[in-house]
Amino acid sequence: MEDRIDYGGTELVAADETRKSLAIRITAATLGASAGLAGPEFAVAGAGLTPMLEVALGHIFDRIDSHRRENAAETLLDAADESGAQTAEHFMKFIEDAISDPEHQELLARALTIAQDTAMRDKRRALGRALASAVAETGTTVDDELAFIRTIADLDPGDIRVLRLTNTVPEHLRAKGYDAKQWYPWSIGQADPGLAGSAWTSFRVLEQHGLVWSSGDQLTPHGHQPEHQITGLGEHFLARLADPKVRSDEDSVLGDSLIPSV
Repeated sequence: MEDRIDYGGTELVAADETRKSLAIRITAATLGASAGLAGPEFAVAGAGLTPMLEVALGHIFDRIDSHRRENAAETLLDAADESGAQTAEHFMKFIEDAISDPEHQELLARALTIAQDTAMRDKRRALGRALASAVAETGTTVDDELAFIRTIADLDPGDIRVLRLTNTVPEHLRAKGYDAKQWYPWSIGQADPGLAGSAWTSFRVLEQHGLVWSSGDQLTPHGHQPEHQITGLGEHFLARLADPKVRSDEDSVLGDSLIPSV
């Protein structure tokens, strides 16, 4: 017999539910489905959920209004993807693990609160990875992931664009045959004119979070400016932001480059 989930009197066959649909339905059911993401048949808050899930998720989602639930559901789906929860049943098990204790509940609440107002897809994807890592306990602790999502919350899209540039070699050094990832505010503006006015501020924010480090002021063609380089933590941060397909494609390219030519 198939397991069935009853949301507000309407039975849905769990095996036929897509994980994204289930993520949205859990969110909507927990909030009473008053915002229209689900139909009126989902009007009973938490219907079909265990009391533990209903109470815990209710507290987590109580600040998420209708137009933000899609972002929150997408973040849950990203977390499920990272955890290998490919079915509705496994997805529900993942949610139970994600609220297994007060620390994990706090992480889930903060991650989804940030996700609801985050337009940047990469940031929401990284939030999902933080949730998955904490649930799986793959060498990380909840405190580690809380620190990670605080960093995500502090960074604007412009800060992330600066960080991504620092993981490359500036054109003025590449032209001279150097392979050094040494960046200044002026070279950031040269590489991306849209960042010319904010590079100084972005460097300060990135340095505060340990994503870049400065070797001090150097004399440049534009006067004395601080030199910055990406740190190992900065590279790790970018890897967690990356689209899985992009990472897979990059790995394939690297693998091909290691195959000796015949």
